[in-house]
Amino acid sequence: MLTVGNDLIRHQLHQQRKWYLLFGWLLVLFAGILLLSLPFATLTVVVLFGGLMMLAAMLHVLAAFKFFDGGVRWMWLLFAVVYFIAGFLAFRHPWGTAIFLTQVVGGVLVVAGVLRVFKALLFRAFQGWGWILFSGCLTLLTGVLILISPNAAFWLLGLCLALDLLFQGINYLSLAAVIQRIPPSSADT
Repeated sequence: MLTVGNDLIRHQLHQQRKWYLLFGWLLVLFAGILLLSLPFATLTVVVLFGGLMMLAAMLHVLAAFKFFDGGVRWMWLLFAVVYFIAGFLAFRHPWGTAIFLTQVVGGVLVVAGVLRVFKALLFRAFQGWGWILFSGCLTLLTGVLILISPNAAFWLLGLCLALDLLFQGINYLSLAAVIQRIPPSSADT
């Protein structure tokens, strides 16, 4: 049964479909550009990270004086100093920061992989435990490969950003395809 609300929503979706297509194709294009220049993308992510950390430090200083007093204010100011130092170091030494962050990602993946393998062994009695084991082994292998690869810092963070943009773009394009299959509203006919 068609209702006025349903008709209005279908009309709005059809009007916005071109925007979903545009955003989708732009995000896919940006992902392609990043995939073709992974070291630049990684460098950009790290420099942005450093800049945002320094801005966050300034916000912590403002918050310390706006919202807190006494010992809590000093703790908040200490947070600001730590944020600023971390941001400055990331901004000043982006490749060193990329190497450090990549090693952290690799270590986290190793730990997550081991925990998933352990979880799979605990769930052996249940159907589908093999997929958990496979996922754990794959995660563990990915972490080990990142940790032993001397070049991982130059491509991993950029690759993660590129894949994120690619999947966001595909999501917008898929939504536009679904909207196209929705019957038009009475205002569109």
